[in-house]
Amino acid sequence: MKKLKLYSRIECPLCEYAAEELMAAGIAFTEVDIDTSEELIKAYHIRIPVLSNGDTELNWPFTTDQAQELVNG
Repeated sequence: MKKLKLYSRIECPLCEYAAEELMAAGIAFTEVDIDTSEELIKAYHIRIPVLSNGDTELNWPFTTDQAQELVNG
């Protein structure tokens, strides 16, 4: 089982919604604020929210079923 990261930023409504959906489905993740790093801003600025297991990334919109597959993959 892989740990998930949700790349997001503060005051991003889509990011907040994605986090709420993941929590409601019982999917554990760590939220990463892309504004803490120029590298992260360059990589994710127009793509957030993005869910990653380290090997694979899901761009929004993603479903909780897809997120669960990412955990198990």
